[in-house]
Amino acid sequence: MKQTMIDVAEQVTQYMTPVAYVGGVLLFVGFLAFLIWVVTHRGTGLLRLTGRLLILLGVFFLVSQIAAMALGLDPSVDFREAWFEINSKPFWLIGLVLFFLGFVMRIVGALRPTH
Repeated sequence: MKQTMIDVAEQVTQYMTPVAYVGGVLLFVGFLAFLIWVVTHRGTGLLRLTGRLLILLGVFFLVSQIAAMALGLDPSVDFREAWFEINSKPFWLIGLVLFFLGFVMRIVGALRPTH
């Protein structure tokens, strides 16, 4: 049973790279929402939404790291096939970055009422 779970986890790990890219897109959209928020005092809803989604995505990566460690694996996202040269990063690092930045966006979005 454990070997089956390890095999499935190894096959699913390759699909975490697109999920990490979704997190990058959400970070970009959240940054744009923050700029709109600063300049026009609007965009609070978008800032809050991206913050919430980033928190969920960060928790997903952290839980995936814990599950993989329970199976004895060391999961990481391989960015070497992208246009920029970054080596693979562990799930926990990606999860913490997404969670922290999402939390900051969520807090900043709560500073002004939604328009």
